[in-house]
Amino acid sequence: MSSRKSDRLRGRGLSLTLPSLILLVVVFLASMETIGEFSFHEFVPNGDNIVGSLHSWRNFLTDPATWRVVGETLAVATTVTLVLAVVGYLTAYALFSIRRTVGRNLGLFIVFSSLMFSGIASVYAWQLLLGRAGMINSALGVLGLGPFDLLYSRIAVVIALVHTLLPIMVFPIFNTLGQIDGALTEVADDLGASRWRTFSRVTLPLSAPGLLAGCQLVFAISISAFAAPALLGGGRVQVLSTTVYSLVNVSNFPVASVASLVLLIVALLSVGVFGLIQRRLPRSDSGGVTATPPKPAGVRLLGGWLGLVYVFQLITAFIVIVSSFSSVSYGQWPPPGFSLRWYTNLAEQDGVLAATASSLIVAAAVTVLAVVIGIMAAVGLTRHRLPAGPLINAAILSPTVVPKVAFGFAVFMLVYRLGLEPGRVALVLTHLVACIPFVVVIVSAGLLRADRTVEDAAVDLGAHRVRAFLSTTLPQIRPSVAVGALFAFLVSFNELDLSLFLLNADTKTLPVWMFNYLNNYQDPTPAALSTIMGLTSVVVALVAVPFVVRRGRGTAPAGQALGLPGGR
Repeated sequence: MSSRKSDRLRGRGLSLTLPSLILLVVVFLASMETIGEFSFHEFVPNGDNIVGSLHSWRNFLTDPATWRVVGETLAVATTVTLVLAVVGYLTAYALFSIRRTVGRNLGLFIVFSSLMFSGIASVYAWQLLLGRAGMINSALGVLGLGPFDLLYSRIAVVIALVHTLLPIMVFPIFNTLGQIDGALTEVADDLGASRWRTFSRVTLPLSAPGLLAGCQLVFAISISAFAAPALLGGGRVQVLSTTVYSLVNVSNFPVASVASLVLLIVALLSVGVFGLIQRRLPRSDSGGVTATPPKPAGVRLLGGWLGLVYVFQLITAFIVIVSSFSSVSYGQWPPPGFSLRWYTNLAEQDGVLAATASSLIVAAAVTVLAVVIGIMAAVGLTRHRLPAGPLINAAILSPTVVPKVAFGFAVFMLVYRLGLEPGRVALVLTHLVACIPFVVVIVSAGLLRADRTVEDAAVDLGAHRVRAFLSTTLPQIRPSVAVGALFAFLVSFNELDLSLFLLNADTKTLPVWMFNYLNNYQDPTPAALSTIMGLTSVVVALVAVPFVVRRGRGTAPAGQALGLPGGR
């Protein structure tokens, strides 16, 4: 009987993960297999398609320009990672030093604000900041310096990526600092260790896993970044993601497939390298946090550092908002006058309303589906001992390793292979595969903290398992569900890299529409659009806040909550 019950529970857990696994196979694995196959095709001038040829691989790998592109990709990613390792650690440490909850939460909100601001909008802001008539050169002009050519260089790309990815570095470090036992630093102080020695021998080694996790995430995202190199590099910063885009534009699908796979190989190699480094890190023998860490020394300096970080994170939003009201059609700073003409111009643009509707529809669909499928998968993985649980979990999370440009192109090739037209369905499925892993991780963390006894009691009183979960467990994990839903909406609404190849001429999202506009015009109309998109993201985040911070004050007895006979 026990064996049957165990088998039944395993079957239930597997059925809960089935939707995410089906989506993984149908969209993710099928698309990656498609570009793998197309990489061995050869398109010849007479229109023939030669299958089983190494021509595309040979041409791509033997071209000296290819290795310059790979070198530039690695150089950009490495520079961004090294800069953020320093900037991100100092920022996380400074935020952790804030003892007042309100001040710490406000600081975290400011640092994480770049994630709510569309990536393409941030890139546009840096165009305005770094231009010859932009804010930075104008400020330097007051000092009798410049103007300098800051745009269309590697440094411009690095600055933009550092701004966007700072929260990705800060979060794991901040989380790890909170797990360090404060008693260890107190003991070091009691034994006469200097502040630097305590930091270098206790705090830094114990927080190294968080730093390494941040570096791995930042490096993986940087090697596949597209918008910053495409718009701020000005053709001078050629990386693998922009190479894929250029090859697709000339319909050289076999070589584009090869470039995508090379980008994927670089990403997988970086995962392996970081994995080896992680294994060499010393492990803590601490049994938990027994004391709150003392406030770090040098708080005044840390406060000054945070002030600079806050300005750095908020300046793009400030520049975009002010520029959206400029009276002139070029990026002059400060604007000579103010006007609403660019909002009017935005409303008159062909396709912008359709792009708005498309973005909202796709983001809403992705949010609902990602939350439902993500909750099911999280329950299956955390509440049931599946024989292949770790393997299933790794499979569900695997899309996070694949560069987004490569994945978006792979889905495009799958659609092309099936003879279908790109559109919203393909876009929703692609965004869904990218968002589900994060929802699963966030909701799983909530489920591990939830009290399951109430749900079990409800089932014992005769409630169906689904009803018991919805009435008892779901309210407990509501903050995690809200965070997952917010993340899915913001990622889908602001996504550019995954969407580039999956929309036809009649169907665009706002980031794609804005990218195309920036490639053709230089007026502040994108600033008006960026302001509206940023405000939309802030409104959505504010709507989600009550669901995140309003935790359950207690759960009614199972029978009473479900209205079952015998419940008091």
